[in-house]
Amino acid sequence: MPELPEVETIRRYLSPVLRNRIIKNVVIRRNDAVGFPSSARFRQEARNARIYQISRKGKYLLFSLTSHKVLVIHLRLSGQLRITQADQVPKYERIRFILDNDSALSFIEPRVLGKVYLLKDSELSKIIPGLAQMGLEPIDHRFNTQYLAEKFIHRQAKVKTLLLDQKICAGVGNIYSDEALFYAGIMPIRPAGSLRRNEVKRLVIALRHIINKALRAMGTTMTDGRYLQPDGARGMFQYQLMVVGRESLPCYKCGKKIIRITISNRSSYYCPVCQH
Repeated sequence: MPELPEVETIRRYLSPVLRNRIIKNVVIRRNDAVGFPSSARFRQEARNARIYQISRKGKYLLFSLTSHKVLVIHLRLSGQLRITQADQVPKYERIRFILDNDSALSFIEPRVLGKVYLLKDSELSKIIPGLAQMGLEPIDHRFNTQYLAEKFIHRQAKVKTLLLDQKICAGVGNIYSDEALFYAGIMPIRPAGSLRRNEVKRLVIALRHIINKALRAMGTTMTDGRYLQPDGARGMFQYQLMVVGRESLPCYKCGKKIIRITISNRSSYYCPVCQH
């Protein structure tokens, strides 16, 4: 968390707000929130750069700057980006980008797991190898039955585990993998290589369907509030979740109690009747 729908929602919000804005100053409150380079270099090299484009790759946000550098933000588990007035300091703010219109972009991270990087294009794959190794996103037209079947063939790892692998399903995390597996009727503990081709096809359709639904709902904000939009608004997809967070509650389809198990050190939810 946040996953593809949340990060894309943030990108869509920030793009018109920050495009052509100049970073006048940078305040670093936690040095360990900077992944690269040193805090001093980061502050110096980000100053007076103009933001001309914001893109996204998987769960990473990439701010293209006129200084021929890329500002990369990885929100990880609990990171948030908030647009504030220049004199407002949110709780758990780690880095503040003061802009030329008396507003600021605040990087908030209670757990200090998220990181911010400032790199040349040529440095991206070396400093953040996950970007170079990233697989296709389920909303990419190339993410089809053939693509996923090739990733699953002969694999004994649980299908849920492979859905969380960013080298296979970029942008997919715990919430949307569980919801997609429910929609496709597939148990998360199935060995990926045991899926028949028609099941892989159902899963591809399910992943695309769930992610697009979550995008329309502006993402998922669970009760812990880890994800908020840059204006502080909550996402709304939590009200459409079929299994996630519903342990021991009746399945909306069959009435059987939803089960929670642990896969790859993460909670996973499924219906023992609707998923096989």
